Amino acid sequence: MTQTLRDQLYTALKQSIVGKRLEPGLVLLEGNIAELFGISRSPVRQTLSRLHEEQYICRFEGRGYLVGASPKEVVRRALSEHDFKQRGHAPKVDRIVSWRAHIDSVEHDIVLCSIKGAFELNELQLSKTLNVSRTVTHQILLYLQSIGLVEKIKYNSWSVVPLNDQRLHNLYEARRQLEPYMIARATKYMPESAIKGYINKLKHAAESYPDIKGELLDELENDLHHTAVSLGDNQEVMNMLRRTHPILLVSKHLLGRVLKLPDQDPFFDEHLWIFEKMRLQQPAQAGNALATHLERSESKVLDRLINFRESGEINIPLYLR
Repeated sequence: MTQTLRDQLYTALKQSIVGKRLEPGLVLLEGNIAELFGISRSPVRQTLSRLHEEQYICRFEGRGYLVGASPKEVVRRALSEHDFKQRGHAPKVDRIVSWRAHIDSVEHDIVLCSIKGAFELNELQLSKTLNVSRTVTHQILLYLQSIGLVEKIKYNSWSVVPLNDQRLHNLYEARRQLEPYMIARATKYMPESAIKGYINKLKHAAESYPDIKGELLDELENDLHHTAVSLGDNQEVMNMLRRTHPILLVSKHLLGRVLKLPDQDPFFDEHLWIFEKMRLQQPAQAGNALATHLERSESKVLDRLINFRESGEINIPLYLR
């Protein structure tokens, strides 16, 4: 489960307070904590405010907070890594984890809006909406740019790339040119045990369908179209395919979340056929099966786009206009 900077810092401070490593009456200062954890003061300020509301720390006449609800004396000393060590590990907050904690919700909003048309995204407003630093916001936007959802247009502003019918076709065309080649190469390198694992997962999902979650559909899509394809061992091709990722995001953010799951499973049999060709060490046949699957998939995804574009409702967040 991903956590924001505030959540990670909150956990570290609370555990040290409850564990008595931060003694009652100890003065907690924003600057000291921010420097120790290598983060800005904003998440520190918000975390201290939360701990104060929960009465783990309290205000006093001086600057900062005191550990405890009503300590008898004031203790002034600089905090150190030793105060936060858990099982011998030094304190740490992971910025990568922090920005990834917001990806799903932002990605969801942008994918749905991209289906409806053109939108402009304000970076400053996104930062305010998420209540995160500009650094975290920028990391989110750089990720969204790398997968073809947004493009930088001017200072603080980004454009949401519309997912219209023509762009959908162009993205599928790119995938039909690249993925079969990669899956044929991957057939030579993928261990049979891994292939059998993917086959068993698909069979189990097919038996349970439609009593499955949308998250599982996304996982099964990525098993073939990312994990298996990436074993083709050509990073330049994978970089190109990264820009076609909005296709997978349509199913991720529509099926089971906005649109009902189709009566019949959307791709299990076709994925099984591809993995079976890989298991039999038939690279050309695996590539041909994937090309056929992508051909069929385009019409299905196009129908979903048209359906949602005509009748789907969206709540446009403040950072989009």
